[in-house]
Amino acid sequence: MRVMITGGTGFVGYHTARALMDAGHDVCLLVRSEDKAKKLYGDATPECVTGDIVDATSVAQAMHGCDAAIHSAAMVSTAAKDADRVYDTNVNGTRLVFETALQKGVKQMVHVSSVTALFNPRASVLDGNSPPGNARNAYGRSKVACEKYVRSLQSRGKAITITYPASVIGPEDPGLTEPHQGLQVFLTQFTPAMPSGNQFVDVRDVAEAHLRILQRRLGGARYPLGGHYLPWRDLGPMLQDLTGRELRSFPATGRVMRGLGLVVDLVKRVKPMELPMGYEAMVYATKWVQMDNSQAEQDLDFSFRPLEDSLVDAIQWMVRAGHLKAEDVGRLAPSVS
Repeated sequence: MRVMITGGTGFVGYHTARALMDAGHDVCLLVRSEDKAKKLYGDATPECVTGDIVDATSVAQAMHGCDAAIHSAAMVSTAAKDADRVYDTNVNGTRLVFETALQKGVKQMVHVSSVTALFNPRASVLDGNSPPGNARNAYGRSKVACEKYVRSLQSRGKAITITYPASVIGPEDPGLTEPHQGLQVFLTQFTPAMPSGNQFVDVRDVAEAHLRILQRRLGGARYPLGGHYLPWRDLGPMLQDLTGRELRSFPATGRVMRGLGLVVDLVKRVKPMELPMGYEAMVYATKWVQMDNSQAEQDLDFSFRPLEDSLVDAIQWMVRAGHLKAEDVGRLAPSVS
């Protein structure tokens, strides 16, 4: 099978591409920088087309001769100055990718969405039947708009599957995504002891799910990939058990954390910065709604690896990549090469 992938130099896209190639499939990446792809994949670099998801020519070139397409690219920025570009890039890019795929007769498609597209703090659970959410920031609104568009294609019988990864962690992150930035804070500053919790999913499990969706020719389904739920109050003790270190805890109510998020949002208006915190992020963190993985586990004959294994692999990779120091990870350091 020949598969076109957008976002192949991002965290989920990279691991998905590697899983497909390891399974013997032919991959073509649509990338903005071929040099970045070569640095990331090394001798295993697949065919690359240099372009952008909003450029019709490069999208068509990358899609040529493909049997399947996985769209995982998205512009992510919390800076106010980028709001319009984030929304326009993600919505128009998604439309162009799938319109091109349908025009070229691509048989199977996967849209890598996000829990952001479904999140509703008043819901009791999030699953494939949950309605689109009502996010406020530009990135969240773009994911909701993309969700509505892709669902409209599903309603017309198009073979598009949607996946919704939660907080993705694991080794070999080409950048430093927000969950890994969070681990930096937890291991070097404090762990939050606040209401609710979070769901962590291993990037390799997300990649395996995408591989199985294509291999089993599952089209039209919607699969939350939530991994494992962990209350915030249990995160610090788990990290302490793994590292053998005494970690500082920061107890706070949900109202306090959401208030801090509002303050951060105000500061960002004056001094633009990329900081994985704000009011909306704190709403998610303090009012998390659990994602139901059961449909993916059933349809894909699939189970998520233990959270402890994912945390260990992520932390050890972060040391090797220079994002954490050996003294930050305690007993995990000796196994870091």
